[in-house]
Amino acid sequence: MLPSVPFVFDTKSARPALKDDASAEWVTYAELSIRAAQWSGRLPESKCLVFLYIRNTIEDVAALLGAMATGHAVALFDPALTAIARSNLEQRYRPDWVIEPGAEKPLRGPLNDRIDSIAPPLSLLLSTSGSTGSPKLVRLTRAAVEANATAIAEVLEIGSDDTAAGYLPLHYSYGLSVLTSHLCRGARILLTDHGLMHSSFWPAIRAADVTHLPGVPFHFQIMTKLGFNRLNLASLRTLTQAGGNLDVETRRRAHAFMNAAGGRFYVLYGQTEAAPRMTTLQHEAFETAETSVGTALPGCRIEILNPDATGAGEIVFHGPNVMLGYAERREDLALGDVEKGRLLTGDIGRLDEGGRLFITGRAKRFAKVYGLRVNLDDLEQAANEIGPAAVVQNGEGVKIYLAGDASGANLEDRSQSLLAHMLERFTLSRASFEIVPIDAIPRTERGKIDYRTLEGRT
Repeated sequence: MLPSVPFVFDTKSARPALKDDASAEWVTYAELSIRAAQWSGRLPESKCLVFLYIRNTIEDVAALLGAMATGHAVALFDPALTAIARSNLEQRYRPDWVIEPGAEKPLRGPLNDRIDSIAPPLSLLLSTSGSTGSPKLVRLTRAAVEANATAIAEVLEIGSDDTAAGYLPLHYSYGLSVLTSHLCRGARILLTDHGLMHSSFWPAIRAADVTHLPGVPFHFQIMTKLGFNRLNLASLRTLTQAGGNLDVETRRRAHAFMNAAGGRFYVLYGQTEAAPRMTTLQHEAFETAETSVGTALPGCRIEILNPDATGAGEIVFHGPNVMLGYAERREDLALGDVEKGRLLTGDIGRLDEGGRLFITGRAKRFAKVYGLRVNLDDLEQAANEIGPAAVVQNGEGVKIYLAGDASGANLEDRSQSLLAHMLERFTLSRASFEIVPIDAIPRTERGKIDYRTLEGRT
């Protein structure tokens, strides 16, 4: 038995822990710990880098917990990543072992005949843009992830009698935090790879008596169309929203629905760099601050850097859950703590008298595409392989402006080639992309792409 399985509140408990699409019964915390120990036994004792293409299954969770318990650095990736994206990641980071549960040989390795230094505290690596396979990874310690899981459990009042809907991808920081915040309280998590529109999703949610349903704005759009009251979720007590800005009207509907049911609706704000949660708007505070994302987690604080006359400035987060820093190649895994518990979020916002945060803009080139964090520069770089292009966010998706080139090639043909190229490179859906032909990409006086002009186009 492993001496310390991450997040698991009791390795000997007979309390139900996980159930997935393939299992008829719940796996207990004791059984989950045994499975984690089995995965740990397949890996060496010396610290190494493990790539895990993780699905929402019991076996994959066990692989994650086992590798982390042994002290390895585990990088989580979308199993649907293209072969090109996987190859790029593996060439950059030279993982020692690769875990692909469900494959004929789920464990590949050892793959390195050299010893590469890895910082002792490094435990988890998450992509800044999981659906694009971005090589820029967030370096997290086990202590940071556990601190965030504990804080989330506290502010959401998660209890051992709760059951979470674990349908958000586990390589996505929001999905991972749902898992960890419930494991640390001895609660249950119903794991599934099915989405809200799958025929088996809602029946499974009802059968498991799910009490906590998380979602990103796209999921709330679906629930609004289906009708909150028609979902027939008699056991639901907690509804949480993160993954981007949700329009106020939908927030009001969600809050009213939970209020009528005697439950709670929480608006959350976070970034992968903070493992990932930073603030929470409590259900009771909603009516007086419906556009806020709430106050900082326990033991954390928000600072507004260089505020203007309205009190708005860059949001700086301080807390024990802040990353060590970024990595872009194997050598970066040896780096120590660069951030020192202080995270420049790249978002613009202000605080009210009650310490509640209001986000008013973004300073970084990241977007939320159907709830998933996407690096727009990654998309733009790929688009430029077809022709001069610029990428901006467009509602839940992205808009790619494609300029003409000197070859005189038919712009419609190039647009179709660009779409096919983006779908081949990234795991984003067809609905995520709108391609707009344009004579030339507008630029500022300094020669940089004028995104403000593009964002103002209709």
